Amino acid sequence: MTATTFDSGALPNLPMHVKNRTLLGIMMIAPLAAILALIDKPLLGGTILNNMVTNPRDIAFWTAVLTVPHIVASLVTFADREYLTHHKKRLAKAGFYGLLLAFAAPFVVGLAITEIFDIPAHAFEDFIAVGSIATLIIMAFYTMYHNLMQQYGISLMMLRQAPTFDFQMWRWFTIIPAGFAYTILMTSDAPEVRENWPLLISVIGGGLLIATIFGIRFLFTILKNPNRTKVGLWYFLANMSVLYVCFGLILSGYGFMATLVPRLTHDFTAFWVYMVHDENRNADKVRNPVYALPKKLGLHPWMLCAPIAIAISAVLMGMAESLILVTMFVTALNYIHYYIEGYMWKRGEPHRQYVPFV
Repeated sequence: MTATTFDSGALPNLPMHVKNRTLLGIMMIAPLAAILALIDKPLLGGTILNNMVTNPRDIAFWTAVLTVPHIVASLVTFADREYLTHHKKRLAKAGFYGLLLAFAAPFVVGLAITEIFDIPAHAFEDFIAVGSIATLIIMAFYTMYHNLMQQYGISLMMLRQAPTFDFQMWRWFTIIPAGFAYTILMTSDAPEVRENWPLLISVIGGGLLIATIFGIRFLFTILKNPNRTKVGLWYFLANMSVLYVCFGLILSGYGFMATLVPRLTHDFTAFWVYMVHDENRNADKVRNPVYALPKKLGLHPWMLCAPIAIAISAVLMGMAESLILVTMFVTALNYIHYYIEGYMWKRGEPHRQYVPFV
């Protein structure tokens, strides 16, 4: 069975492909979440709502649990001599900036706050805890930027559509409200957030309203493009719907579910790309020693990509006893991941050559 090959910059005749219909199927997470929220009260007696995670610390914990495996899967691809040589400067920068933003930034902010407001703090973790708001805000916006940019980039590739002014405006007027929404959900127990909740929600809604105008304008541009694909159009519309579903979930009190929808969509998409990459990269020759023994045993890299990442993540998460240190460690991993992923999947990069989209 043949499929239309998208110009994704991949090498020819690779054994495994990222199927665009599979990526579109992953987008079903959003409507499924909406259905669950709609039937929860009338059919389930509000079971989901009553057991919804609402404490920001718990939200942060589960976000970390879900986030780390796909980051580890990304980093495992660099257990490859050619990749390490190609990206060594970028990896060094990623590590430096990640540790700086995760540990130094909250410490400096915490030190300043404790001095200004005469808050008692003595240990390193005390200052980190006080200044963690700085990390949280940066991370919230960077996370939404990273997540949405992945989805939007795939949309453009599927559509065979160059970005326009309307697209750029749509992109930023969705990323900023999304980051803002993530921030208030992670600080929902703060009195300032609780007291000004209607105003904060209005700001998010206003941003989405402006984004919608540009999104519709861009949609008309897509419809005029004779080279567009049907799957690309549906994928773009699905990405649009995620934003409104998440906003509706927040309004309905399902805030944690609203954080899960983009998180799971992003992670499942990323895992699928990593699985295809690892299989193709090590198909004719094992270039990554992580897969050397499994290959001899007849196990394919695509089968082991997720299990290996989850196992390594579980070990890493279990090494630190302090919740604050775990949070900072995960934050550092996120920054490293976001930085290096901004380069590794660009056209012409080694990673991109092993991921054909069809």
